[in-house]
Order: sequence, then structure tokens, then C-alpha cells
Amino acid sequence: MKEEKKLLADELPLAGQLSAVTPQLLKLDGFRITAETAVPEEEFLMRMYGKPCLPRRDLTAVTGMEKCGKTFFTSMLMACCTKRQVLELERIREQPLKVMWYDTEQSRQSTKAIYVDRVGRMVQPKDSDNAVMDETNYLIYNVRACTYKERMDYLLTGIDTYHPDLVIIDNVSDLLPSVNDADESQRVIAQLMELATMGNCNIVVVIHVNRSGDKRNLRGWLGTEVLHKSFEVFYCEQVTSSELYSVEQLLTRKYRMPEKMYYRITDEGLPEESDKPSLLSDDDDNAQPRRKSNLYISSKQVGSFNQKYIIQNESNAEKPYDWNVKMLFADAMGGCSCISPDMLRDKVMELSHIQMTHYYDKVFKEAESRGVVTTTLDKAGRVVVISTPT
Repeated sequence: MKEEKKLLADELPLAGQLSAVTPQLLKLDGFRITAETAVPEEEFLMRMYGKPCLPRRDLTAVTGMEKCGKTFFTSMLMACCTKRQVLELERIREQPLKVMWYDTEQSRQSTKAIYVDRVGRMVQPKDSDNAVMDETNYLIYNVRACTYKERMDYLLTGIDTYHPDLVIIDNVSDLLPSVNDADESQRVIAQLMELATMGNCNIVVVIHVNRSGDKRNLRGWLGTEVLHKSFEVFYCEQVTSSELYSVEQLLTRKYRMPEKMYYRITDEGLPEESDKPSLLSDDDDNAQPRRKSNLYISSKQVGSFNQKYIIQNESNAEKPYDWNVKMLFADAMGGCSCISPDMLRDKVMELSHIQMTHYYDKVFKEAESRGVVTTTLDKAGRVVVISTPT
């Protein structure tokens, strides 16, 4: 008993002290950030509308439906690595950037045609005195014939050997067996983040959205990982049937683009800047094509909703009732600067008495199109909804 009391007396003064330093603890402290930690300044490769984008040591996502201009946009990025400026894209530093295009899904013929006839013409127009393109800073690979494991292995080798400033992977889905494989999706994105950090480059990952058409609904579990981990997301879209395209910065952690970039493709296959088409609102930079609202509320169903958020249009026989989305979403957010999409959905449905989630989705899209809310990423890389300043 005396020995036990003695041991306890010896141990009490040590209570609360740190445990012995272990190799694992030393490794952990190597990742610690303090106010005195020396870290390199954030360096961006390009600007768009004067706002920095494509940061080194990070991921950028380019998304959209099939055949909507994703590869054309990445072609402009490639051209800008040597030409300095293409439309609203501008290379920040004076010296050219080395770019690797890693094409996983097109034929070798298509890859070469895009590189020579599109990127090459943007960089070195036909009527130029020097018709020969300087290929010093271009690393173009077509790995469609490889397995997904080989594609990742060769990508690692290429970045480690050639040290590109910008890497474009078109399409990132081809680096794993299935976009719905959760473990593989997490592994691939984690590996790409490590590659971007260790290689001091920006990695652009191209990925489709699901056929639902929702801009934020990137394909599969892989799309969820891309959305959460990317520094920024650009959405490409064919706006009208007249070969007009747009590029929109959908999400960002830092610098928000003031507007969409509109362009058309000339007969020579080159991008030509275009004004906002007339079918879009002049006073809303994030406007959608004008259409009849799919939120028609009939006299039979209007009574089931909270009348506080219903506007009665006595002079409009075709649309007698409408949602006051501005008031509804303001009340749902309750003064918060940002809110998770799921929490916002639950709160809006509770306040409005909306019962079906698919109907809420329509209300949310209407609020977006009217400039009431928008979706972005917070500092932790999580998708959040914020109120749009008016």
C-alpha cells in the first residue's frame, strides 16, 4: 500500500505533461502551420477577366455536358501558355508555360487535329510570317489505348520527368475503373493533389456532368471528389443553336469572375469573342435563357403552400401565382453567410410546406436564375450556398 502511494505521488507532478516524442509525432509536427511558418506565396498561372485563376499546387475542374466546348476551352488554355492572351484568358508571367495535354478518350487523329489545327492556329495564325509552331513547351499525349493503371503510371512519370506548369487530363474518369468506385475515386484525387503539390503545377481535370443537366452534379462518386477538392470549377455550355458557347466560373475558393465568357467558333475553327446573346437578361450576369417558368402553381395546389411566400398575380391569367423566392431563401438562411445545400433544402421545404424534393429542386433553380442564391466552395472545400449580393 505504501509503494502504491509512493508511485502515485511520483506520477502526480507529471500529469498533463506531453508524452514522449515519437517518430510519428515528429512527422505530425512537420505538417503544423503557425503564424511564423514559411510557405510560398500562392502563384496563379492565368487571369480571366483580370481575376487570377489556375493556381499552382492545386486542382482546377472543367465540366459540362457532352460536346459543349470543354475541350475547346482547354485548347484556349493550352494556346495561352505561349500566346499570352486568348480572348479573356491571359497568361500572368511573361515567360511561356510548359503544358502537358493528357488525352485519354479521343483518337490519335483527333488529338493531333486539335493540337495542330486548333491550338496551333491560335498560337501561330496561317497568315503569320512564321508558319511553323514552336513546340518547345507542348507535351501532347494520347493514352486512349492504355489501361487505367498504365495511364496513371505514365502520368506520374511524365510530370516527374518534364515538370510541366500546367497539366490537362481529358478525361479524368479514365484514370480509374469506375466513376462510382468510392475508394478509387478518393485515391485518384488524392494522388492528383499530391502530384500538383510536389510537381508545383496546376492540374486541370475534365469531367462530364450527369445527364440531369445540373451544373453541380458531376458524374459519379469521382465527380463528388472533384467538386470538393478542386480550387475552382469552370462550366462549359453551348448557349444557343447558333454555335455560341459560354464558360462560367461555377465555383471558386477565392477570386470570383465578374461574368461569363461568350465566344463563337469561326469558319477557320478559331474562337471569337461574342457579346451576351439577346435572349439573356442584360442586367443579370448569371442569367439563364428566358423561358416560361416551370414553377406554375395551379389554383388547386396553391392552398397547400405557405401563403407568406406566394405572390398573387391578379393581372396574369397564365400565371396567377408565383414564389417569392427572395423572401423564402432569405428566411431559410436566417442571416447566415453560407449554408450547406442539404440544410437549406430542409429549411426551405419546412418554411414553404413543399413536400417533394424534386419540386424543391425546381424552386432552387428558379432562385439561382433570378440571382437570389449561388453555389460555391468554402475554405474547407465543401459545397455551400450563399446569398447573391443585390
